[in-house]
Amino acid sequence: MITDARRPRQAVPEPSPGEPRFAVVVRSTLAEEIAARLLDLIRAEQLRPGDKLPAERDLAAQMRVSRPVLREALRALAIMGVVEIRQGAGTYITALEPQRLVSHLQFVFSKDPVALSQVLETRRILEVGNVRLAAGRITPDELEDLTDLVDRLRQHVGEAERFAELDIAFHDAVCEATGNVLLAQFLAIINTLGRVSRERTGASSGTRRQALRDHEAILAALRAHDAAGAAAAMEAHLSHVEAALASAMAVAQPRGAGAAGR
Repeated sequence: MITDARRPRQAVPEPSPGEPRFAVVVRSTLAEEIAARLLDLIRAEQLRPGDKLPAERDLAAQMRVSRPVLREALRALAIMGVVEIRQGAGTYITALEPQRLVSHLQFVFSKDPVALSQVLETRRILEVGNVRLAAGRITPDELEDLTDLVDRLRQHVGEAERFAELDIAFHDAVCEATGNVLLAQFLAIINTLGRVSRERTGASSGTRRQALRDHEAILAALRAHDAAGAAAAMEAHLSHVEAALASAMAVAQPRGAGAAGR
């Protein structure tokens, strides 16, 4: 419990014009309120990527909370990827990159089959649309890059970790060929959340060989600028991924858990 209310109040200086108003936290037992206030300041762009927060003592005084509770809130924001706590240098707002902000959710997705299936569902919607768009926009240089990636996938089909890296690079390159930066940001988030499913499916050599055939089919359709064919090839690929994930999860599932999870 925070005991700030029983202590003599320190004089709290008013912020200068243009400086963020961190505000007093009324319910001082909840570190979540401190974190929520800081997130509000980021949303309002009073705090921006790279900004340094006031020193711990000053920030605690401005918000009228204890330093231990402030530390708890900052640790939570650090786990979320919102702030970076640098020993001896202070606390800074991160670059707020989408993939970094969702990276801590990987643990949740690794334990929740429903969440994993939703990632695949989202990926299907995004990537089928990506490849359809890319078919009409892809340049000769981009086709050459994809051809090189497929060649390297073929060379490393026996190496699960390297194959996974090249697989991600292939899908990123397809997205880049759309020319839509926002789609690339969405795909980066899905790639982060889907890391667990890639680890599970990529462990199988049979799944990797099927993925290679799928990538070859996607590339052939893109080379022909066949939007419908590219979309169908991507659909087939993601169906194979979904089936491989279901198989991997069935093997990993403890006995008796299946009935409870239905």
